[in-house]
Amino acid sequence: MPLTRRSGTTVPMSPHRCLQAPVHALARLAAATTLLTIALVGLAQPAPTPTWLVGVIVSSSAGSPLGAQQARAAEFAASALARRGVYGAPFVVDVRDDGGDPRRAEAIARELIDQGALALVCCSVPAAGARVAELAEATGVVLLGLDGVHPGDRRWTLPLRPDTRTQLTAIAVHVAEEGKHALALMTLDNAFGHDAAESFERALADAGREPVGTVRYSPSATVLTPEALWAATRAPGAVVVWGLGRDTALALDGLRRRGWLGPVYVRSETIPSAVWTRLRVAPEGPSQPPAAGDPWWQVATAAAPVSVLEVLPAEHPNRAAAAAVSERLAVAGVRLEPSARASVAAVDDALVLLQRAFEEVAALALPPSLSRSSLRQAVLDALVSAPPQHLAAGTYDARSEDARFARWQGLVVVTVR
Repeated sequence: MPLTRRSGTTVPMSPHRCLQAPVHALARLAAATTLLTIALVGLAQPAPTPTWLVGVIVSSSAGSPLGAQQARAAEFAASALARRGVYGAPFVVDVRDDGGDPRRAEAIARELIDQGALALVCCSVPAAGARVAELAEATGVVLLGLDGVHPGDRRWTLPLRPDTRTQLTAIAVHVAEEGKHALALMTLDNAFGHDAAESFERALADAGREPVGTVRYSPSATVLTPEALWAATRAPGAVVVWGLGRDTALALDGLRRRGWLGPVYVRSETIPSAVWTRLRVAPEGPSQPPAAGDPWWQVATAAAPVSVLEVLPAEHPNRAAAAAVSERLAVAGVRLEPSARASVAAVDDALVLLQRAFEEVAALALPPSLSRSSLRQAVLDALVSAPPQHLAAGTYDARSEDARFARWQGLVVVTVR
């Protein structure tokens, strides 16, 4: 089996990923060819001076602080982008509040598209994001998704949050780097758990690791020691607990009660705020035994770079962007718990990505008569043909053959010490 080297460690590469490289290169070539074709049409034409309009739709008045902070981040970034522009043309960011209503989000998106928006950034609420994604697909406009809704086969939606498979791939690669070969999964016995189990199998295949089994438990369970015993006795290198808040704590308690002292990986969303201060990228000296009654000891997660900026190594490719965004958010008056930083920083990431794509398109000197739909297609092609971009909330790499946008390489595995 071919090998790939990452961080000085040799990791088996799955055949799927071996084949992916040439396909990815062809996809970039096709996108670049489309951009070149559009550019040739515009030769000998005067440079256009369009308004580069982006619509940002968040739930700033829905009662949750997240939407309000996302709106504040967008407005602060918009002022800087307006000063910079796109080669002299205006860069306008129109920030709207959907009030947490999916129908309102769709109506706002339609209005922005009618006004000539070349791209949308949306939404704080998954249900709103799903409706806007359907509209973006029908009208042909780029949507950078904030809510983590998987786009399926949608062509125009690029989700900024890593999906379950991406997060689990980061975990599986980390397990491989630790020299372990197999993982067990504990997850809910519902649709959430079904998706997790399916993504778990794919992620392990991506990383060349092996599953030793999956145990599903009831969402109403109050004790998970039998399930924890089943997972521990499979002799895995690590156990992955993919659940929500309450059941994750139950699973960790069950594993400790059954004597499991090996590594446990969880979703970053389930880690309590007080535990974030104990997260480290690597052990600081020999690992100590767990304190009595501390189920979070040696629990690890795959987090966004900006969420763990305080412990992010200086050489990490996302550190500069994460530090810059953290500074901008602080100046804008945005104060967040580490676990919520990524959701707000993703707004900044989205506007940076679009600003770069707009400059790429503007450099082609397209004819002023070019239709808005062709200009939107050029923006999508610029995003797809761009190399991986290391920003605050993750690493983004659009591929025409893969609906995912946020990549596992942009996540940082940290462990509670």
